[in-house]
Formats: sequence, C-alpha cells, structure tokens
Amino acid sequence: MRLYRHFTDYKDRQSGIALAIGNFDGFHHGHKAVIATMQAKARALGLKSAVMIFEPQPLEFFGKAVPPRLYSLRDKLKAFAACNLDVVFCVSFTKDFCSLSAEEFVDLLATLNVKAVVVGSLFNFGKNGSAVFDDLKRLCAQKGISAEAINAVSREGIRISSTQIRALLSAGDLETAAQMLGRPFSMSGRVVHGQQLGRTLGFPTANVNLRRKVSPLNGVYAVKVRTRYGLYNGMANVGSRPTVQGHKSLLEVYLFDFAADLYGSEIEVYFMHKLRAEVKFVSLDKLKAQLSLDCAAARKALAYDAI
Repeated sequence: MRLYRHFTDYKDRQSGIALAIGNFDGFHHGHKAVIATMQAKARALGLKSAVMIFEPQPLEFFGKAVPPRLYSLRDKLKAFAACNLDVVFCVSFTKDFCSLSAEEFVDLLATLNVKAVVVGSLFNFGKNGSAVFDDLKRLCAQKGISAEAINAVSREGIRISSTQIRALLSAGDLETAAQMLGRPFSMSGRVVHGQQLGRTLGFPTANVNLRRKVSPLNGVYAVKVRTRYGLYNGMANVGSRPTVQGHKSLLEVYLFDFAADLYGSEIEVYFMHKLRAEVKFVSLDKLKAQLSLDCAAARKALAYDAI
C-alpha cells in the first residue's frame, strides 16, 4: 500500500483507479461496505484500489463542535493496510482545498485517472459542502467516471455511523459500540515515561499520550492490551487525573500479572467494560483503595471475554 500526501507525488496516471472517499473514522461496518464495493469494482475492471481521506477531518478544520476522534490517522492506515489497498490519498484539508467547487473536485479525480468512485449515501463535497451524491454522479458521468453511493448499514433498525458510535462510547455502552464496529473499540500508541505515581501506589502503568483533540472515552475501564509480549488483561484510566492535578488527557494502563518493560513500544488497548467515571479523590490513600476495588472488578469482568 502506498500513501500519498500530495497529488503531485502520484505518478502512475496510466493505471485507472477505483476510489472510495470519506473520513472512515472508526472503520465501522458501514465503512467496510464502502471499501468492499470499491474493491469489487477494482477487481472487475482491472483497476487499482484506493481511498481518499482528509486530515484534519472537515469538522476539525472548521472547528465547530469538534467530535471526538475514534481513529487516529495511524489507526486508519493500519485498517486500510489490512484490506490490502493499493493507494491511500491523505488530503490536507486546507482553506484552498475546501474552496474547490464541485466541478473542480471532479476535475481533480479525472486527473488521477479515477474510473469509479464509491461513497456513502450522505456524502457531500464542493465549496461549503453544497454538492451531494446526485451532483457527483452527474459530474463524474461527464468525465466517464462511474459513481455509486452505498446506503447506510443498520443494526436492529439503528443506522451505523461514527456519530452513533461516539454516543455509545460516551454513554459507556461498549458492547453495542463493538457490534457496530465489528470489534471492541481500541486506542493505540507508544508507551511514554510518566510521573511514576502508579508505581508508588502499587499499580505501575503504561502511559500513552492521547493525540486526539477530544477523547470519546473518559473513566476507568476493564481492558485487554496487545503488547510485543502478547495479549494481557488489565484496567485503564482515560482522563486528566484530577486527584493529582493533571490537565492533559492521558491513557494509563495497568496490566495484570505483567512485569516487563514497555517503554517506547507500541500497545493497543481494547476497551471491554466501563467500570466507573473518573473522579477526584481526597487523598492518594483513597485512590489506592479504589484502584484495588477496580482491579478486582476488572478481573471479574474480563474472565470470559475474548477478542
């Protein structure tokens, strides 16, 4: 899979492309349907399979009620690689790019030798997002490009969407969120050095800085953690650690029955059950006592879970 940050870097204009366009935040079942349809077209027509995503995501660029990120760019690229895609266009969503008219955007697709486009049914584009799928289909037809919109995928009558999944995660309904995602919700990142407070309390943690502007989770969770040494059960706190006057959002993970060094390595944390909200304790002794209760609750909750 090749990643392109600038269209000018893409030189293989002779090969036709089947292209899926979207944010793909969380890569849920609806996103997978878009990708699967695009890949089917690529195979049928002998085209390269490609996706186009945007960084920052449009709502982040405009800065109005920025929603929590489900997936970092790294998470998205990992998901795309698992799908065996040929090309990823990661477009810088700038003032100039979002000022493109609908016609200019489709002209851009034509210069990349796109032959087929697949999007979600609510896709909009062009300046101020004023163009919808019918406009895309009409303009693409003028360039000899086929366009298809995939209807929303539903679960028990509820439309699967990144917005719905964020709401479920915020409400602590990790099970329903996992069903919509097709797997437990997870966060990944590199383990960094912390203040060693957890170690002094008897609960040494692996700390991961959250690069998301807003986290979809907050509180204490029973988790499974994939490390370079294998998969472990544990508990995690997502938040600002108010008991110790923390301010920056941090993911802290305590792995059960684990003593190896994880500094500098990548871990992926799967959130299985919410145990409680993050609260401020009056003393470190009170915090330590609660962590012991959390540990017991997490071990019990994880006893029969698998991923």
